[in-house]
Amino acid sequence: MFSIWTLNRMQRKMLFSLIAIVLCMSFLLVLTGRNSSSYDVSRVMEQRYIDSAALISHSHSSDIDLATSVMPGVPLIIAGLTALIGSTSKALVAYQLLQCLLHALSVYLVFVLSRYMFNPRIAFLACLIYALYWPAYGAVRLILPDITMQALMLLLVCAVIGALELKQAGWYVVAGALTAFMACYNLQALLYPVLFVAFWIRYRSPLKVVAGGTLLILAGYVIIMSPWLLNIPLLNKLKVLPGPWNLAPLWVEARYLGEHTFTHLYRSIFGGHTTRYASSFGDEEARRVMQSALDAVRLLLLYIGVGGIVWTLWMYRLKRQLPVLLTLLYFLAAEWMVPSLDGTGFPYAVFLLLYTAYLADKAILYAHKSRLLRS
Repeated sequence: MFSIWTLNRMQRKMLFSLIAIVLCMSFLLVLTGRNSSSYDVSRVMEQRYIDSAALISHSHSSDIDLATSVMPGVPLIIAGLTALIGSTSKALVAYQLLQCLLHALSVYLVFVLSRYMFNPRIAFLACLIYALYWPAYGAVRLILPDITMQALMLLLVCAVIGALELKQAGWYVVAGALTAFMACYNLQALLYPVLFVAFWIRYRSPLKVVAGGTLLILAGYVIIMSPWLLNIPLLNKLKVLPGPWNLAPLWVEARYLGEHTFTHLYRSIFGGHTTRYASSFGDEEARRVMQSALDAVRLLLLYIGVGGIVWTLWMYRLKRQLPVLLTLLYFLAAEWMVPSLDGTGFPYAVFLLLYTAYLADKAILYAHKSRLLRS
């Protein structure tokens, strides 16, 4: 189901070439943009992650005032890279390069999910659309959790599909572990395993599978959370940061974002900063026009994706869409109830792009049939 060796040789070459192009482009943008500076909202958020990583890295520092209201996933990785490399600046570049790898991996995951939901033709189209989706190339340069969260969400959906279709214990453990790992980036992921109730009902899983799956998901979750459950001294200072072990700061601050929850939900999904994509234009008017054009095309792709969801709910088999649809709906509902403080809602867009590819495929087929009829 997840193997690409069922594809013919030409199809494998196309997929590997697309992944290689995305990886090279991401690396190029990171390495050529290392000296760029920006003081927008994203830059402020980046500094908060860097400050939190410094709090973790400095073993003799116990200043709680240095803690910032960001999830610990990114600071933990930066702190680990700093310990390995010995330089914070090099660790930040290494984190960006890691995001490039996750960006390329996402191309493969998009293909796997699209093929499972629809067919290989739509899967290749989805990969192409995602490869051309320029906000992802800007996100790999940011010290934010967006690219990592996107890859984790795609991996989690694949793990869910593996658990439901293959009925193997390992996939349930992976799903639990990924849920716990995602909670270090986005606290909204904590209750994601509840969705398995709907999955088990739709797939008519026997009680034995439900009981075993529940225990295995819990086991995967405990494995990831064990450093804090075992009270390892090295990670004790994380307790001053919001996370699965410290819910209050995140909840309190999330309730006072200063905007209506529906407005925040819309901005999280469809909003986006294009400053970094158009900043190479020296003329302010040209930069403004370019930003507007980029925003218009990006919004068009996402709106088409919403239309694709509505179309497939009526015209396509629902069972194979259920893992993706329920995952998307879960995080949107969680974003509405408890707005996230970090990130930009970027990870949700990849699921909409799957349905953008579906509608684009239908449009191409319709145009082809119309041309044949006219001839």
